[in-house]
Amino acid sequence: MRAIFRGARLISHLFTGIALVLLVTLDPTRRIAREPLTRWWNSRLLKILNIRLRVHGQRLDGAQLIVCNHISWVDIPVIAASELTRFVSKVEVASWPIAGWLSNAAGSFYIRRGAGGTKQLIQALAAHLRGGGSATVFPEGTTTEGDRMLKFQPRLFAAAIDSGCPVQPIALCYSRAANGENIAAFVGEQTLTNNLNRLLKEREMTVELIYCAPIRPQAGQDRAALAQAAHAAICAVVAPDSLPSSQQEAEQRESLAA
Repeated sequence: MRAIFRGARLISHLFTGIALVLLVTLDPTRRIAREPLTRWWNSRLLKILNIRLRVHGQRLDGAQLIVCNHISWVDIPVIAASELTRFVSKVEVASWPIAGWLSNAAGSFYIRRGAGGTKQLIQALAAHLRGGGSATVFPEGTTTEGDRMLKFQPRLFAAAIDSGCPVQPIALCYSRAANGENIAAFVGEQTLTNNLNRLLKEREMTVELIYCAPIRPQAGQDRAALAQAAHAAICAVVAPDSLPSSQQEAEQRESLAA
């Protein structure tokens, strides 16, 4: 019954989202701010799914490249409910029904395969950041169970270097079911329908959003070094045992100094 009730509310909320898509798309003035509408809609989505958001640390205002560990499709509404930001997604999402409509209306950037695709994306991201905007990327490129982290792909960190804006690492940690399973994790052979059904059946879930210290690009710093620094910051929160011993010691020293 819980899943049925929440499912009905979710369908109603999707229709609200479609109405907002039409509002943004058909706005002749092009003055409707996308990010506040995106934040409102995703905040409501979390309430429907009974996902409680707990925020830790100090958020950064202004232009920033947000990078985050990737566990689930739920990561997007969690961050969207917390930040006025736009997301980077694979280009296939743009043509999906409903999800693609919402993504397009939210002003998402897309990674296009082929020669020059990444270069064009970096240029678009850097221009958005220089204009005072915020963009969010998931540099692992795929999802995990949340107890480990994959290497960060460094390419899109070039947008932060080109624009001179800080990188804001964010760590996400989801509560687990009684059997220790991470219900939110969208991994393996799961379909979106199966994962959503599990979330609808779960009584409640908590997600911890932890702001790590922002990283400001230094003169001469390349994108690989910037990606590694952001990875280490998030890994220290979600999977400290996987850090090399030298990095663990450095994190401990910084913690004691703070």
